Formats: sequence, C-alpha cells, structure tokens
Amino acid sequence: MLLKDLILKLSLNVIGVFPENLNVSGIGSLQSAGSGEISFITSSKYAKQLEKTKACAVIMDYDSLKSILPSDLKFTILDSKNPYLSFAEATQIFKDASCEKIGEHGDFEGGYFIAETSVKGKNTVIFPGVFIGEGCSIGDNCRIMSNSVIGNKVVIGNNSVIYPNVTVYDNSIIGNGCIIHAGSVIGCDGFGYARGKAGYVKIIHTGYAELEDNVEIGANVTIDRGAVDFTKVGSGTKIDNMVQIAHNVIIGKNCVIAAQTGIAGSSEIGDNVTMGGQVGIAGHIAVGNNVMIAAQSGVSGNVKDGEIISGSPAFTIKEWRNSVVLFKKLPELFKKIKEISKTKD
Repeated sequence: MLLKDLILKLSLNVIGVFPENLNVSGIGSLQSAGSGEISFITSSKYAKQLEKTKACAVIMDYDSLKSILPSDLKFTILDSKNPYLSFAEATQIFKDASCEKIGEHGDFEGGYFIAETSVKGKNTVIFPGVFIGEGCSIGDNCRIMSNSVIGNKVVIGNNSVIYPNVTVYDNSIIGNGCIIHAGSVIGCDGFGYARGKAGYVKIIHTGYAELEDNVEIGANVTIDRGAVDFTKVGSGTKIDNMVQIAHNVIIGKNCVIAAQTGIAGSSEIGDNVTMGGQVGIAGHIAVGNNVMIAAQSGVSGNVKDGEIISGSPAFTIKEWRNSVVLFKKLPELFKKIKEISKTKD
C-alpha cells in the first residue's frame, strides 16, 4: 500500500516529506519496524526509541512530543490527536489488504458436515472438520474454522469469524461482524442445581445465548445459556480470554471485560462498563452505565452509574486508596498503640 493512500484513509496530518511512490507493508513497534513499515508512539517514555527506529513514518501527537523529538528525524511524522486510535484503524486497513481477506481462501471441497436443513450465505467459507447441525442460518462472508461445532437452530449474521475449536450450542444467536476466538463455548448449560434430600437436582436450561453485532470473544471464554430466558452480550462489547459469563447475565453495549473475570448468574451490566482482570461479580446485582472496576475487585452489591470502584469487597476508588495507605501503616500504628498501652500500665 502506498503511504500517501494510508495517510488519506486515516486523515492524518503530515510533517516532513516522503517519496510519492513509497510503499508500506505493515506496522511494527519502534524497535522492530523495518524501513518499509510505519510505527506509532503514544507516550513520551518511549521517545528514546525514536532515535533508533527504522520506521519510514511514525504516528504520534506531534504537539505533545515536539519538545523531546530528536533533532535529526529520519522518518515522516503522521500527526494525530489520538495516535492509539489511528494505530488501531491502521491495523484494520492492513488486515483488509492481507491474505486473511475473506474470499481469498475459496471454499473447501468436502471435509465438513452441514445439515440439509441449514443454509449458508454467499462467500461464506467453512473449513475442514466443521460440524453444522439442523436448521442453522449462516450469513454472508463468514468464516468458520476447523473443528468448530455449530449446534441446531443457530443463527449467525454476516461477516462473522469463528476460529478453530469453538462450540456454539443449540439455539444460540450470533450477530453481524462478531469474532469468536479459539476454544470458546457459547450457550452451554449454566451452573444451576436445586438441593434435594438425595443430592443435587440439575436444572435443565431451556434458554439461549445471544451475541449482538460486533462483539468479540477471546479464547477459552464460556457464555452460559439462560435457564429459561437468555444470556445476552450487547453490541460492540469486547471480552478478553478466559472469562466466565453465567446464565441469564445481560451485558450492555460497548463494554470491555479483561481476562479471568467471572460474572455470576442473573446480574445486569450497563453500557460502556470497563472491568480489569480477575474481577468477580456476584449474582443478581446491577452494575450501572459507564462504571470502571479495577482489577481483582470483588463486587457484591449494586453499583451506580459512573462509579469507579476497587477492592474486595469493592468500594469507591478514592476510599480504597485511602484505605490502602492506612493498611500499610497498620504495623506502625499497632506498635504505637502497644507503647501507649505500656505507659498507661
């Protein structure tokens, strides 16, 4: 791709000059990028690497970095007020231009099973070893990769990608533009049992799981089906690897959930919620919109809109930081209390 075309697509301002016919093949870090690649910088702490980078152009916020730039620049500056977003958009452009582009694989002759009552759309590629059950509807321009299992009556929208070894249980709904990474399970039974005199009685889960449009699911994620209704992940939400979402959970739009988080049954998560890694959400609670939850927090009660919380049990981050400071001083305070106690004796 010509650099000038990339700049046009990303609507970047150019500082410096470059050859009209300069081709760029991809993106690399400041340390690893070659002369035919671009790079990016989002923090001044990496400014030293600008002196040695071989990248032909670097995406940056010029105004915030111009005072610390090397005097003898060997690259073109691609000025952006949000360089990380520009970097993300550039990765999309290079991906579209790569051999991973849908349609270049063609289709495979046999090697997979699709039931006669199921249909797949135009330019959808099914890899060897895939099983697709009865009554499924798969949209256009999808890819379902090897050894994935799609149950009965599953609906998959257009432009969705399912990586190898994914299992999608019966009646699940996957929207348009979704990505499900290897090893994930969508729509399995929830952890539901009633205790009887002779032991535990399994609750048969008759609901389903739904991913709305443009949801991305990391590797080895489990999303349980609803017990009687549904479990839903809202449009635009991104879920990291090894996350557990229990039955009847409802997650709002444009949420970000980091690895090893667990959300217990029947909890509702609002829109634009951010969860750090290893967060635990108790069952049957409500987390409001625009909430931020720090890593390793344990949330046992409802959270209001816009709150930032941390700790286990979790509470407002300002109070949590004050508590951490006091916690560190406990040995010193205890020692002083003992000394005071001795003087009174």
